[in-house]
Amino acid sequence: MTPPDAAPPCWHYAPAPHDGVELAHWQGTQVPLLQPHFHRQTQLSFVLRGSRVVEAGGQRFELRAGDCLAIPAGVAHRGLAHTHAGTVCLNVYAPAERTGAACVLDGQALDALEWHEPVSRIARRLGLSREAFTRRFAAQTGLPPHAWRLVDRLNVARERLRGDAELADLALELGFTDQSHLGRHFRRVFGVSPGRYRRGMRPPSQTS
Repeated sequence: MTPPDAAPPCWHYAPAPHDGVELAHWQGTQVPLLQPHFHRQTQLSFVLRGSRVVEAGGQRFELRAGDCLAIPAGVAHRGLAHTHAGTVCLNVYAPAERTGAACVLDGQALDALEWHEPVSRIARRLGLSREAFTRRFAAQTGLPPHAWRLVDRLNVARERLRGDAELADLALELGFTDQSHLGRHFRRVFGVSPGRYRRGMRPPSQTS
């Protein structure tokens, strides 16, 4: 049993030998809940031992040892809390032709779903009420507009953390209240703190 004051197991990220490919692994008994999100890469989720449960594209998948689930870029998904002793999971994130950075609504790409632009203004441009736009957006992307925007900002943060961006400056630049605000959302979505993610993605020569 994990001591009450111990941090729960987190996902561990690392670069792969091939450019642009990223790896993440998790092992333990209590597979953590991850909030709905999407990636700009194609995600391949492998279960090496034990099992985990994933919701993706509106479907529920129970993955057992030897299973792999491919999640295309831009598809909303989440990992569900799940208990199975000795579970070992591996995710591979590979560059995709379609990055998932643009929303598509009724065949129209919303490349500029600006983070600070009111949803009502976007809806008017499309000839919809705010409520109708929100319903159709959620039905087609799996996330309401405000949640999509949040995850999009977190994906940008994830990309920037592979470089030398300061956490506090990055948080303010992306519209978070402060570094702690960014960190809370980052961990809920990606299962790791921004600091630990950045340390994992840096070559050993840069972490000493």
